[in-house]
Amino acid sequence: MSLPHELDDRIHPPSKDEDPTQLSLMLSGKPYLASDPYICRIRDDQARKVWEVNQTVDMGPRMKVMSELVRMAKEVYIVQGFFCEYGFNITIGEDVFIGANCTFLDVCPIKIGTRTMFGPNVQVLTPSHPISPEERNGLQGREWAIPVSIGNDCWIGAGVTICPGVTIGDGCTVGAATVVTKDIPSRSVVVGNPGRVIKKIKEDGTLETVN
Repeated sequence: MSLPHELDDRIHPPSKDEDPTQLSLMLSGKPYLASDPYICRIRDDQARKVWEVNQTVDMGPRMKVMSELVRMAKEVYIVQGFFCEYGFNITIGEDVFIGANCTFLDVCPIKIGTRTMFGPNVQVLTPSHPISPEERNGLQGREWAIPVSIGNDCWIGAGVTICPGVTIGDGCTVGAATVVTKDIPSRSVVVGNPGRVIKKIKEDGTLETVN
């Protein structure tokens, strides 16, 4: 089986005294220990890169630095205040705008399609924890993550929270402060907590109310 750094050259290889087992479990969505020393070192290294990105004021140079952290296509613009844990688990298509202070917890992959836009303060979350407090066990228990996918031509409004495992189809509009807890079909308007589809967007641009 290939090791994580052999599959993705953005992942630092382990040192002689570091074991990649927990990182392999994390990337495959299986229960893992977040306190693993190798994972902690990677997370710290990536945090330094995130800090560097957010200290770069001008958009052009900032996106150049960002491209070393996140896999992204052309014409991507990410406003300052961006936070992610790893970066190498994020893939962004062309013509994407991400507003100020967005948080992408990319323990597992986050995929964003082309021409999709995010308002400020959006949270995209992949981590999950046991419901049982005994199994959760504070900082000592295992956790896991579930990938998130956001399609092409979507508008994600300010303050939206997208929960682990969610897939949002192409052409969706998600209203401000919506909490998306389940998959959303393409060309839907979604609002509320939990998010619900209230309208469908027809190909001629008109809206059809969903009962």
